[in-house]
Amino acid sequence: MNVALLGYGFMGGAHLAALQVVEDVTVKSVATRTRPSATDPARGNLDLKAGPLPEDVVWHSDWRDVIADPAIDAVDICLPTDMHREVVLASLAAGKHVLCEKPMALNTEDCDAILAAALKSGRVFMVGQVLRFMFPYQCAARYVAEAGREAVTRCSFQRSAGYPGWGGWLANEERSGGAILDLLCHDLDQVLNIFGPPRSVNATSKGPVDTVQATLHYGDRSAVQVEGGWFSPETPFSASFVVEAKDEVLSFEGDVLRLQKRGEAGKVIEVPKHDPYFDEIAYFIDCCRRNAAPKLCLPEESAAAVRLSNLVRASRDLSGKELEWQG
Repeated sequence: MNVALLGYGFMGGAHLAALQVVEDVTVKSVATRTRPSATDPARGNLDLKAGPLPEDVVWHSDWRDVIADPAIDAVDICLPTDMHREVVLASLAAGKHVLCEKPMALNTEDCDAILAAALKSGRVFMVGQVLRFMFPYQCAARYVAEAGREAVTRCSFQRSAGYPGWGGWLANEERSGGAILDLLCHDLDQVLNIFGPPRSVNATSKGPVDTVQATLHYGDRSAVQVEGGWFSPETPFSASFVVEAKDEVLSFEGDVLRLQKRGEAGKVIEVPKHDPYFDEIAYFIDCCRRNAAPKLCLPEESAAAVRLSNLVRASRDLSGKELEWQG
């Protein structure tokens, strides 16, 4: 299968590294505005596998030239969020399967247009919600499913990073949607995946720079907390969660996954070594080969994560006003 990568920044480098080790996949083309440097691969706030552009990959300055190539079977879009709608729609219209890095788009209107085009195209469309392929988060989903959602008495997700000094466009809220859409949509997607849509949300700022502390209300069930965002530039990246059900607590913090019964020391759950980006992309490629819907990461669910992210941001910007989910 011939795949083209559109965008070769921080996340594009990680996707290319994964694509190159998926069996029977050839990365034929890469599109970026400027030719990638052989000595200066893009970096961000995570230690992801990324490197210079291989010599056998054809570089194009215009993504339109890539999707016009009939030899390309699928495209992997790692472009700024404000470009997603245009590029996804054009790629689907050109008959390509499409993997789009999260978030799907800036707003629900754009997501609806993409969903309609994907359905009409008959091609596979998937958004890269990589937490769905990370062992600790898969473990949390299984834990809640086995315990029963009604048994959960406390649940919180956290994700924080320093204000992004790379990419340029990330710091522009009109292009990225800000920290809630770009960063915390990971955790909000997890909440939707595990608990479903909330009845309502309210959110306030945790302080500078672009931060939030959100409560997602589920009627009679305990509320779910999501907090974090972009703090001062020197803030290290961190991600964690806590799920409490009955007399047990499942937690993930400092890359340690632990299950603890009340009054006991608890046990560490071994996290197998794996590359979630490889798992995500290999799954997408398999769906393309079978022309099957990506049931582990349905685009309708990724669109819901965009809707919830923007609802949380709206509540924060209204100083914590409780807003109802309109789904």
